[in-house]
Amino acid sequence: MELDEQYRRVAAPRVSSSANPEGGISSLSDRARSDIAQATEKAKSEARRLAGQQKEAGATTLGEVAGAVHGAAQSLEAGHPQVAGYVHDAATRLEGAANTLRTRNVDEIIQDIGQFARSQPVLFFGGAMLAGFALTRFLKSTAPDDGPAAADSSYAPYPSSSHSSATTPGSGYTGAGSR
Repeated sequence: MELDEQYRRVAAPRVSSSANPEGGISSLSDRARSDIAQATEKAKSEARRLAGQQKEAGATTLGEVAGAVHGAAQSLEAGHPQVAGYVHDAATRLEGAANTLRTRNVDEIIQDIGQFARSQPVLFFGGAMLAGFALTRFLKSTAPDDGPAAADSSYAPYPSSSHSSATTPGSGYTGAGSR
């Protein structure tokens, strides 16, 4: 009799949830949605934090570039004052962009980029392509050389000049197995 009672206590919740399977599925679905929403919010928060750090680093770098451009303009002032004026203007615009990066939050910057892309799609696409090419060149120039030549110093994609007479056309070399 005691076993019957224990069985009823353990089996009763299972029976009631299996009697209404939609209730169990609904709560499981709600819990999954909640977990997904929490994970999404956590990812967004982390992305905003990282974007904020990168925004600050970009603003600092842009400010440094503006300073370098001002220095270049100063060196041009003696020989080419008109060109120096244009270069100073460019440096001033870079400083303005750096200050904008520092003072605006990431969401505002993203919104502004979206508005620019909608109002000037050709310029936006061209700028994105130019930035992509520049980034690719930068990454290629900073990447370590892991090609076959780096691994084997005797690797040569073409025969060296000492072996060229045996492998060049008209040298009398007929290849292996053809006599």
